[in-house]
Amino acid sequence: MLVHREMRGRYRDSMLGSAWTLLQPLLMTGIYYFIFAFLFATSSIPNYAVFVLVGIVLWNYFATVVAAGTVSLVANSDVIRKVWFRRELVPMSVMLANTFSTAILLAVIIPICIVANPVVWKTVILVPIAFVLLMSLAFGLACLLAVANVFFRDVAHLVSVVLLPLFFLTPVFYSLSAFPVTPPDWVIMVMRYGNPITPYLETIRALALEGFLPGWPLLVYCVVVGPTLSLLGIWVLRRKDDQIAVEL
Repeated sequence: MLVHREMRGRYRDSMLGSAWTLLQPLLMTGIYYFIFAFLFATSSIPNYAVFVLVGIVLWNYFATVVAAGTVSLVANSDVIRKVWFRRELVPMSVMLANTFSTAILLAVIIPICIVANPVVWKTVILVPIAFVLLMSLAFGLACLLAVANVFFRDVAHLVSVVLLPLFFLTPVFYSLSAFPVTPPDWVIMVMRYGNPITPYLETIRALALEGFLPGWPLLVYCVVVGPTLSLLGIWVLRRKDDQIAVEL
């Protein structure tokens, strides 16, 4: 019911409805492809248009779940005050609603990846597993930030401010291994592992676009960090359950 409510509210009074889910990343892909493939000559990256499209779809999913999940408890305060249920279902409904639309996009993109590089048919089957791990990361962060936002309402504004520079620090339209001027190794390490979504983005691109498994550091990061944050988020929500209801 919460998922249905989330999806119905998102496309209410919209003529195109869920079609906006596809139009927005396609439009952004076209813009970034023009800017970085022609104006700044980043087209040396193979299948650059698909490269950017995958990055935008995954970034939009992560950013939307985190931003909407942060305000989810406050936005559903009327329900929380009246009915008792597991509070983690509220940010989970945000995550699942966005998962549904993103899964449709990935179902369209994956065949394009196979056509662009037929070698990836060996590894593309692992993309759903990597995406589930990304789901756990987004859900865990949404839970933790939602709790913080109940007690400190500035958290929602802080998240919206942080997501903008984080977008440009995420390799959506560039590759960390293809800088025109190679930065020091520690800078690459910070950009790769200091940004929570980057290992997942690079892992899914390796599976869907390049046809190989990424290195062990990326795999371990993806397997450990996302599920750990999910469990931590659920634990914090349950510990703060009574205080959340009172605060709201």
